[in-house]
Amino acid sequence: MKKLNDVVVDRLCKYMNEKNLTQYKLAMLSGVPFPTIKSIMQRRTNGISLKTIILLSNGLNLTPSEFLDSPDFLADNLDIV
Repeated sequence: MKKLNDVVVDRLCKYMNEKNLTQYKLAMLSGVPFPTIKSIMQRRTNGISLKTIILLSNGLNLTPSEFLDSPDFLADNLDIV
């Protein structure tokens, strides 16, 4: 079972690789500060807010629904205790 933050990082990596985006470019496109993205990617952030997910999705040119559309986000697959 993965932690929620790990699933978010996996999804970010997937879409950043597909779109050939750096963390810095994603920061510029999303409005999420680069240090925040860096912290998320280094798995140092505890609890990523829905607002951040929405902004990152927008920066990736995705809807939040598209970003979250993965079985990895199902409660049965997450360590959310």
